Amino acid sequence: MKKSLLLALNLLMITSLLGACTPAKTEETIQSDKNTVEEEKLDEEVLQGNSVEHETENEPVVNSVGQNDEESYAESQGEEDAVRQEKTVEGYVLDVEGNTITVDLENPEGRNYSEEGLDRGVKFDITNAEKEVIPTSGYSEDRECRIKTGITVLITYYEENGKNIVTKISTDNDEKEIIVYVSSGEIEEITDKTMKIHVREGDYSGESLVFDTTETSIPEEASVNSTVTVTYYLKENTYYALSFIFDDL
Repeated sequence: MKKSLLLALNLLMITSLLGACTPAKTEETIQSDKNTVEEEKLDEEVLQGNSVEHETENEPVVNSVGQNDEESYAESQGEEDAVRQEKTVEGYVLDVEGNTITVDLENPEGRNYSEEGLDRGVKFDITNAEKEVIPTSGYSEDRECRIKTGITVLITYYEENGKNIVTKISTDNDEKEIIVYVSSGEIEEITDKTMKIHVREGDYSGESLVFDTTETSIPEEASVNSTVTVTYYLKENTYYALSFIFDDL
């Protein structure tokens, strides 16, 4: 009887011990599982955070590139506009060679002498220029704009790569001849190459002019106080006589 009771007590104690150990182990397992879950969540949050941060870092770069492209285009456009800034000038056509014309911008009117302006001519490219005829008296609607030597032109152009590119050229097609002056007066002095005349009528009336006579001839009968009419042109402040007409010869 005592042995049976003792066995029962031992069994009860073993059962109690087993029951006490089992909950403790279960709590550790639960705690471990919780820690594992929390670590997994933390890892997921870190991954998500890194992904968001990476995307956030990339966005400004994309925007910056786009912005730089726009700024570069604006700068390029501004430079192009500056280069293509148009000007308008008036001049006399000295020469035409293909689509290139040489123009005297200092004197747009007729020539005082045949070579005037050749040393100061400016070249213009009229390849793609709009051509316009300026209406004048006797103007005809179907008149063609003819760019040729001896006319006055109005030019709108811009500079590009050292060239003058014409966008529009206008003219009245009126060819300007060399300006010839006519004066009449009394001879004051005669030399081998000059004649001094006091002008009474015509151009430069009231003045005494000295004429270069190398381009014409003087009649042997011409003398001081003779009345003469002279045609001439002006070049570099020198009056070059073209012809003499004597009233009393």
